[in-house]
Amino acid sequence: MSRIARKQQKNLIQVIATQRMWRLFELAKREHAEHPERSERYVQLIRNISMRTRTSIPREIKSRICKHCYTFLVPGKNVRYRLKEGYIVVSCQRCRKEMRYPYKRLKNKG
Repeated sequence: MSRIARKQQKNLIQVIATQRMWRLFELAKREHAEHPERSERYVQLIRNISMRTRTSIPREIKSRICKHCYTFLVPGKNVRYRLKEGYIVVSCQRCRKEMRYPYKRLKNKG
């Protein structure tokens, strides 16, 4: 197999893996209300696909998964968002850990 063919095959595998991650994410969102343990399993499968194919998890999905206990985060159910000093503080209610994401405020021109 030539180098170009290997590269194309790797790209195809990563595209399929990303599609599967999005599908599992949608299923986790849909199933969380009635079957939270099922949504936890979907998150576990997303992580397994990511590690097996060496593909990064998309940012929108990653922001809805706890970095410590890998719980599927649902605002108002098991996660709390707060704004503190230029950071969005995300608190997981299951493991009690906090994740901080920086944000920039808009500067007033004047």
